[in-house]
Amino acid sequence: MAELNTPVLYGLSVNSNKAGYALMRCGAPLSLDGRYSETEDAFIAKAIEDIGVMKCTKNEGDCEHLTNNEGDIKSLREVIEGLDVTFTSDSTPVRTFMEPALGVMTDKQRKLVKFTDPNPNNDPEKFETESYLEAISAARIITKYPLYLAAFARADKRIEHYGDDSNGVLNGAYFRNVKSKHIRFLVDGSGSMSACILWGSTYGNWKIYWSGSYYFWSRQNCALTRMESLQTELTSLLTALSPDTKVSIQSFSSPGRKNHKVWEQSSNGLIKIGNDGMRESAIAFVNSLDNGRPTKWGGTYPWEGLDASFKDNETDTLYFLSDGEPNADRMGGSWQANDHDPTVAHYSNFNNTREQVLKTNTIALGLESPWMEKLSTNTTGDYLQIDKDYVTTNSSQ
Repeated sequence: MAELNTPVLYGLSVNSNKAGYALMRCGAPLSLDGRYSETEDAFIAKAIEDIGVMKCTKNEGDCEHLTNNEGDIKSLREVIEGLDVTFTSDSTPVRTFMEPALGVMTDKQRKLVKFTDPNPNNDPEKFETESYLEAISAARIITKYPLYLAAFARADKRIEHYGDDSNGVLNGAYFRNVKSKHIRFLVDGSGSMSACILWGSTYGNWKIYWSGSYYFWSRQNCALTRMESLQTELTSLLTALSPDTKVSIQSFSSPGRKNHKVWEQSSNGLIKIGNDGMRESAIAFVNSLDNGRPTKWGGTYPWEGLDASFKDNETDTLYFLSDGEPNADRMGGSWQANDHDPTVAHYSNFNNTREQVLKTNTIALGLESPWMEKLSTNTTGDYLQIDKDYVTTNSSQ
């Protein structure tokens, strides 16, 4: 993408029907090929429409509306004009009644944009724990969507289609060229996924992370872990998939450990994401992968998930993501470099017995994985290596 000589600025305004908020961008427009086109005149456009309005957290009737100098209830435009947007501890201020339901966090380099809970002080069982959109139709029907925007934001990320029936190709930072209607996602749930990708500049409660060799405790706030980056990417994709797409989601770790599990609705095969409640259930499963202490998540044993994927003749595309070498080979022995070729040959031969080829796309998160690359090459898939440079490059676009 071309470099800019002037920055692109973002700010909040009211949405088109004055019933909610919108995120606006001001700066060089993007052309159809994804390049910036700098002009002399400022170009203002909506990046995100229909950002929700924070609800009252008190008992019904006890909320006090914001008022202006004349004593009248403030309009949303008046609320936004007086809104505090100063970042404190790498985050926007806590949002309260009538303010935008949008929380933003960044890292100390100010390259990451991560949407978070706009009011973490609220009871999570009663109120939303993420930023959200709230669209109101002409018939005054309110539809609410959790706002799982990818952390690696481009200059214009307008959300216009929530699971529409488009046949176009979907792309994220991790899951590329998604166009199949029969997809399996096999993702790493091991404790090493707690490794921090981008550190914040502030300190808070003690938390445990993976260093690359061992677990350690730190009070420094982490803006984004490997697991959080996976969750953001996958929930964004699940939100955008067309309703007729059939999916299965499985995470792998050590058999019997916390994150060695399958999304229950897809335990017997692919399930249509547009069926009643399935999209929300799938997203809830993905968001459950960071529950508990990372030391309880388990190790790296992908074989059960790979075997299930290659045995499923309904699936034609697999996305396989891992952040480490397997803890053991397929037979339970120690994983060695000389296991690469036999492992790839096993699944390549398995592919030849299938009714249709399983296109296996592999994503190596934080490592270089020759065997995953060979697996993709031999199964007509794509290999993507994600490292810190890739993350920071994508986050600055």
